[in-house]
Amino acid sequence: MGMTREESAAKRTAAVTQMETQLKSWSTQLDGLVNGFIQSGAQQHDPYRMRIEGLREHHGAAQAKLDEFVDANPSGKRGNWGVFQAEIMEDWNALEDGFSDLTR
Repeated sequence: MGMTREESAAKRTAAVTQMETQLKSWSTQLDGLVNGFIQSGAQQHDPYRMRIEGLREHHGAAQAKLDEFVDANPSGKRGNWGVFQAEIMEDWNALEDGFSDLTR
């Protein structure tokens, strides 16, 4: 037997909460990286800084998609979870890969 609607809603709500937490963490990390560059006087076209700016763009896109999903589906209502996951996946993967590359 599959999950009930309530169980599915609870699972989606937990996943959204986890995504919100991760996006906040990435935002804090990005702010720290940008502030470090500003303080060090790094050039605007420094390749490392450009990678950070690329991550900031993916972060903004992922945050906008998450906000849109949450606004359209208050209280864990069903919404189109599969479509949302497909739409956010590109930006999410770019963020995961980008942060992984920056820490190597």
